[in-house]
Amino acid sequence: MRRAVSTEDPTRFEIEEYEARPPGPGEVLLRVKASGICGSDLHSYRDSSQWLSPDGGWQAGHTPGHEVAGEVAELGEGVRGLELGQRVALQPRPFCGECGACRSGRTELCRFSPGLFGEQMPGGCSEVLTVPAVNLFPVADDLDFAVAALAEPLAVAVHGHRVAAQLDATRPTQGERVVVLGAGPIGLMSVFYASQAGAEVAVTYRYPQQAEAAKRLGATHLFEADGDAEVELRAWAKEHPVDLVMETVGGAANTPGVAVRVARWGGRVLLLGVPARQVMLPAQAILMKQLRLAATVFYGYIGMQHDYEITTGLLNQHRERLDTLVTHRVPLEDVARGYALAADKTSGAIKVSVTQ
Repeated sequence: MRRAVSTEDPTRFEIEEYEARPPGPGEVLLRVKASGICGSDLHSYRDSSQWLSPDGGWQAGHTPGHEVAGEVAELGEGVRGLELGQRVALQPRPFCGECGACRSGRTELCRFSPGLFGEQMPGGCSEVLTVPAVNLFPVADDLDFAVAALAEPLAVAVHGHRVAAQLDATRPTQGERVVVLGAGPIGLMSVFYASQAGAEVAVTYRYPQQAEAAKRLGATHLFEADGDAEVELRAWAKEHPVDLVMETVGGAANTPGVAVRVARWGGRVLLLGVPARQVMLPAQAILMKQLRLAATVFYGYIGMQHDYEITTGLLNQHRERLDTLVTHRVPLEDVARGYALAADKTSGAIKVSVTQ
């Protein structure tokens, strides 16, 4: 079997042969068909000091890819509910199932998780992966694998929106006004799901392809993220009070502070973007405006329904619109070019998928 492995040069990958581990009890051998390149993957890619640092996200010898879809190739002992050849999306964070968080249904808070496939463990830039069966969610038999791999970023947005809704459980989402900061894949997924939930949605963007995608997915107000963007957005928000601000930019941006300044008094702020450093929040404004804040980076159950159950249904129902987010597809042996495309938004990239 083959997989892509990072080197000490973030722009280079090597293709190595490896022996796949047979699935044990409760496990599945997954034949990977598509693996999306995530914005969080690019933080270290763009900053080699992070790449080579002991505290960095990646090291040489790493196989990336946590947005994964494929088909069941082999079933381990005791696996039920899955069939050979079935198309599935991978929830990439294993959990112990025994700790207090897991027993209460909050598997996303498991402190005994070994990490993510594609980060702490080899990921989807591989021909096969051995994964827990409980981390696989069936998708439609005819759903494109690259679209199925969008289940992971969409699940982040779905979970975030559901968590934010719990901050004011008596308020219906229908008729809310939502601002999404950032129009990368997580931001666009947030636009899509907020629109599906009945909200009026505004979004900030940097590149033309992001603006076009945001409009297709339901945004009705767009603000270009140039030097005057915050001024224009705050002026608009003063006339159109914002119930929820979803921050999806992360990195080194100061957008969490922008979110606080844009939200209405008594409104909510949700942090979804993964920061590359410590970012200061304006505590006085949070206090005086009596804002409610939440942050989330994973997915799990809320009530009796898992975010991936919602996500896979939406992907099937809205596959034509969501397929347009997959702007580039590269084969496994060309993964370095895929990362270069994903890192250079002037290429027109939104989501780059490594397909097999």
